[in-house]
Amino acid sequence: MKILCLSLILALCALAADDPVADAKAAWKAHDYAKATGLLDGLVAAGNAAAIYIKAQMAETGRGATQSHAEAAKLYKQAMDKGNNDATAGYGRYLISGLGSVEKDAAHGLFLIRKAAEAGSTAAMSLMGDLALGGGGQEADPKTAAFWYQRVAAEKDPLGYLGLARLYDAGAAGLVKDESRAAGMVLEAAKLGEPLAMNEMGLRYQSGRGVAQDNVAAVGWFSMAAQHDLAAGLVNLGNCYEIGNGCLRDFDRAGANYAAAAKQGHPVAQFMIASLFERGLGTKANPVFAYVNFSRSAAAGYKEAEAKRDAAKATLTPEQLAEATKLLESPGTGK
Repeated sequence: MKILCLSLILALCALAADDPVADAKAAWKAHDYAKATGLLDGLVAAGNAAAIYIKAQMAETGRGATQSHAEAAKLYKQAMDKGNNDATAGYGRYLISGLGSVEKDAAHGLFLIRKAAEAGSTAAMSLMGDLALGGGGQEADPKTAAFWYQRVAAEKDPLGYLGLARLYDAGAAGLVKDESRAAGMVLEAAKLGEPLAMNEMGLRYQSGRGVAQDNVAAVGWFSMAAQHDLAAGLVNLGNCYEIGNGCLRDFDRAGANYAAAAKQGHPVAQFMIASLFERGLGTKANPVFAYVNFSRSAAAGYKEAEAKRDAAKATLTPEQLAEATKLLESPGTGK
């Protein structure tokens, strides 16, 4: 009888451990995108809401999929319709922004995010805090923002700590301005494995905001964010290598980091790698690749890229322009 009970317990434990959605999420966070996609595709086809939500995140961020706001919005809505509260918050964001070919409807977007927050979604609670600070065209209400961020932090969610850090930086919601305490909040979020917080720590060490200024430490934090494939971290690390700030100057490493972020559709990364191609730094000069990446950056809304795109285009031969046009019709960095 004891042996039978033990066997039953072990079997139940094995079933509990066999969670393909959790495995896919872990693989995605470890940027093992092939494994994540392999696990998710069947689940998505079967209508698994949690799997669809992860695919939406992949499409939105460009991490593990071609970056596409239209695809992300579609997937968030699919998962929302199946009852996923985090996806409800995600689709609400798209309604507020009007990105992804979604018809802008800020009022309905806010309604959905609040609904998801009240249902316990920490992602939605964090968004409520962001909106209360003036996001999405809402009137700023720091005390309401603090309420939501404190609820998120109480769940040990790093986004709550990041939100509270913003309030301490500004001295808002009745809090005394305290950049050191804000940095401590960001550090707590980083310890919980949040790449956004790791990148933020790098920025704080670069500027000396709330911590002793230390460019070497900044590179360390940017490196950790980059290891999580965070586009902003990759760009900041690439910039450190390009100018030799806190590390030895290395155009090859700068280009590799910019390229990884550019694949995610990050407009600044596209601009920076285009500049390397233009100048022949870390690679042979290539006016076609320079024009392609300046074009992508400009199309993504980075204003500084517009003049550079036009100047680069003027240097191309008809044959080079034809090659560039083909590259612009396909995903990638142009490299």
